[in-house]
Formats: sequence, C-alpha cells, structure tokens
Amino acid sequence: MIKGDNMKKKILIVEDEPNIANAERIILEEDYEIYIASDGEQGLAMAKKIKPDLIVLDLMLPNRGGYDISFNLRQNKEMHNTKILMVTALNQPIDKSKGVMVGTDAYMTKPFEASDLLNNVKKLLND
Repeated sequence: MIKGDNMKKKILIVEDEPNIANAERIILEEDYEIYIASDGEQGLAMAKKIKPDLIVLDLMLPNRGGYDISFNLRQNKEMHNTKILMVTALNQPIDKSKGVMVGTDAYMTKPFEASDLLNNVKKLLND
C-alpha cells in the first residue's frame, strides 16, 4: 500500500536555533509532515494543536525548557503516547537520566549525523 501525502506521520521540531531546525526539517521532510516551533511555549501550544506522532525536542529553549515540555505532555491524556526525541548539546549522564524521568523516549546529542536522526525517528515511529 502506498501512503499518500496526507498519510505522512507528523513531526514537530522544537528548536530555537534556526540552522539546526532547518537541517532537521531537511533530513525528515521527505518521509514526514514537518512543523517547527522556535521556543518552548510555541512548541507546547503547537503540540497540543497538531498532535504530532513525534516531537524532536531541544532541551535548552527560550520561554520553556525541554524537560518542562516533555513532563507537561506526559501529563496530558491526549498526548501521553506521543514519542519524544530529546536532542541536546548536554551529554552528561545526569542530563539523560532527567530526560528519562520526564518521559522522553530517546536522547540524542548534538552534533549528530543526519542518519542518526533519521534512524532514531524511524525506530521510535516503527517505520
């Protein structure tokens, strides 16, 4: 069965660095419907509105951090099954532990290879 464009899974990228957000979009847009938010508040609002299948979530964001967003989504009945891929420059074990505690499904550190992002997304979405 061939998927039409309207059948693409939705991914929300929450990233305040335009170059990174754009790179993530380019890597993923062929296979997925992409939305981008540039700060935490906007990201949370968009997530609740579009109900993406997966969120590529930066950790350090203006107006609301990635941990806060992840925790907030896990408390929302409609969103608690949304996959969350945390992408951050922080790579200490404590950062990963906190990510797991607030409900992220996977954790990637910057800089990353395009194939790493795509593989993580496909694994989380079972594609």
